[in-house]
Amino acid sequence: MKSLVLSMSALIATTAVTAAADLPGRTALLPPVQAVPAVSWSGFYAGVHGAWISDGGEAERSGVSGVAADALPARLGLSDSGLGGGAQIGYLWQFGSLVAGLETDLTAMDVGRSRSSLGADGAVSLRTDLSSQMNWFGTVKGRLGVSMPGLLPIVQQSLFYVTAGLAYAQVEHQGQITVVPAGIGPQASGDEWTMGFVVGGGTEHMLTQNISIKTETLYYNLEDESLTLARAGEQAVYRFQNDGWISRVGVNVRF
Repeated sequence: MKSLVLSMSALIATTAVTAAADLPGRTALLPPVQAVPAVSWSGFYAGVHGAWISDGGEAERSGVSGVAADALPARLGLSDSGLGGGAQIGYLWQFGSLVAGLETDLTAMDVGRSRSSLGADGAVSLRTDLSSQMNWFGTVKGRLGVSMPGLLPIVQQSLFYVTAGLAYAQVEHQGQITVVPAGIGPQASGDEWTMGFVVGGGTEHMLTQNISIKTETLYYNLEDESLTLARAGEQAVYRFQNDGWISRVGVNVRF
């Protein structure tokens, strides 16, 4: 009996193994592996920005004739600050963690100041009015920086860079000397585009492959401009200096 039971058990086990081997095979289905897109700064971009501008301009007297020099101010500070906004466009190349590029931008603003000074030429009282007004500011500059992983979950990559290049601006200068209370004396005005240089640095943070936010702070120094106030043999020449800082926050879209 024992031998019969063992024989039947062996037959059942062999049949089960054979039947299992004949069943159609099943392969475990795993979800397809999604390829993670490479993050790159390379390519064209364009964007908009808001700006805060500080202009440390001043006017310095460089010549005078027909009027007592002591009656006119030797120097007047015309510093001012204000807000502006504009747009930028550029191209970046990435070589490993090194990123280089070119960018041009233009900012509209309304930053300026007028100053007055009272003096006397003998028995005559004189009032000198000088003003400087910056309406447009632009740059053409290079960028060189280092890319690294973002420190925040919403930031894919962060770029820290330095930048330098050409600065240009439309600056309106005005001057007038008034004989008090008789009337207006020498006066002049100028509305010129002037050029200079800009240097600074900034950061840019990639939120997606196509959208990034940036912050940037620049020091600018524009070429001095002279304004000659003249009338009937009376003449005064003032040299206007414009330099200062501009800080910007912007958004770029990549193509």
